[in-house]
Amino acid sequence: MTSGLSQADVNRIVEALWRLDALQKQSVRDLYLSIVRKELGIALPVRRDERDFQDLWGLVEGCLEQTGAFHAFLQVVGRFHVGNNAFEAVRRLGYALVPEPLLDPGERRAVHELLKVLKNADPGALRPEVVRDLFWTVAEPPGSVAFDTGDVWPVLDALEDFTVDEDGVPPLLNFVERLAVESGGAMRIRLLRWVERAAERLAVADVIRARRERAARVRERLRMYLVIAFRPDGVTPDEYLISAWLQSEDGHGIMLRCEDERPMSVAELPALVVDLLTEDPQVVNRPPMAELTLEFVLPLNLLGVQSMDQLRITVDGLERRLGIEHPVVVRSLDRIQKQNYHPAWRRMWKWLLDNPHTAEVCLMTQPGEYPSESLYTMLLSDPPSVCLGLAFPPRPDGAGAPDELRIALQAGAPVIAWCRGDLAPDRFAAEFHDLMTPGVLALPDSVLKLRREAVASHGRHPGTDHLGLHLTLLFDDADRFPEPHGRLKAPA
Repeated sequence: MTSGLSQADVNRIVEALWRLDALQKQSVRDLYLSIVRKELGIALPVRRDERDFQDLWGLVEGCLEQTGAFHAFLQVVGRFHVGNNAFEAVRRLGYALVPEPLLDPGERRAVHELLKVLKNADPGALRPEVVRDLFWTVAEPPGSVAFDTGDVWPVLDALEDFTVDEDGVPPLLNFVERLAVESGGAMRIRLLRWVERAAERLAVADVIRARRERAARVRERLRMYLVIAFRPDGVTPDEYLISAWLQSEDGHGIMLRCEDERPMSVAELPALVVDLLTEDPQVVNRPPMAELTLEFVLPLNLLGVQSMDQLRITVDGLERRLGIEHPVVVRSLDRIQKQNYHPAWRRMWKWLLDNPHTAEVCLMTQPGEYPSESLYTMLLSDPPSVCLGLAFPPRPDGAGAPDELRIALQAGAPVIAWCRGDLAPDRFAAEFHDLMTPGVLALPDSVLKLRREAVASHGRHPGTDHLGLHLTLLFDDADRFPEPHGRLKAPA
């Protein structure tokens, strides 16, 4: 980008630099230019001249044309003229005439490299219309713009010079943040981390984090939860004491069914679900705009084998899968009951709420891919892997040495997903990666959409397989869980 300096001001800078004897030599100018190009990571075109003074002029003009290049050039010259009074005069003049750039050379080079990778991986991510829309969303130019707002490279340069927003956040950081959210996948995480590092240096990290937290907690509609918990009867095998609650997002709830009623088999569950959804007055008369999520709290022997989303319910003669009606997730009864698991679980859940856009998934393609201790350590890494994706189902009986599911539960991972079918591991990894694009906290809704797509596809092409027919999602909110003898006990 041009600096907007007059020819008189450019001349003042060149004459000040000319007073440094070293810059009167072409070999020295060539050395300094090569260092600047290397540090910026760009070719930095410069008009050269056989005449030394004119050559220095061309070098200065070339640096002024590229955002950040002039100050990078001054820094390079300064390394070779420490304590030189003539250079100090140059530095003061340069910083007075040319505002210091927003980014340092390393930050600028890093974001350029990230966007090159993004463009190669997904050419549509930086389409002119996408870049143009994002630019005008974050920018308020003081006048007309003299560059193509659909070209990401001049847009990046221009945004460095724009005034910060009302919260003190530079528009460039807002641009990259929005681009990251639009991009999704691994690039989403890398771009958001770049924003975090730049925000820390610019002392606006707290503002960025607060914005992300607000965005993560915003809900267009009230979310309510029908929680159904299974506890082994202990007397009759394959029968369970079943409790049910209707909860709101803040954790407050009403007990609908107490576990001291007669034990039930899993086969009786569809009728119970239909009764709760269609007959229970608390559920039926919930706020009309409230979105309802179904949560099944299961012991380990059911957690790995039951496909609750595929339960078929019949209402007024219409049969359908439960998983296309509402988001359906499972939760771990064993973790809820084991108090020593709660600290790690709460820490991971809090980290996820604080970092919703940068949460990573740990994908495993086959059982035993990592030794138990290694997997446990990976999940606890900094930042933690709050989501575990398995291309295979957990061990069906929950017995024996800890498998991947039980290791993740003990490590505190609040989100675990696994494939119940025989999809190829690479296919599962690719499709689950796409499912993660809206973020980990959006997985219940993303999986609902996937299950609806699967049923629609199965209806048109019965022979095809679809991940949406075989995906179990464990989504464990550590701030909201049933406590039969605690805050959610039945009203007096």
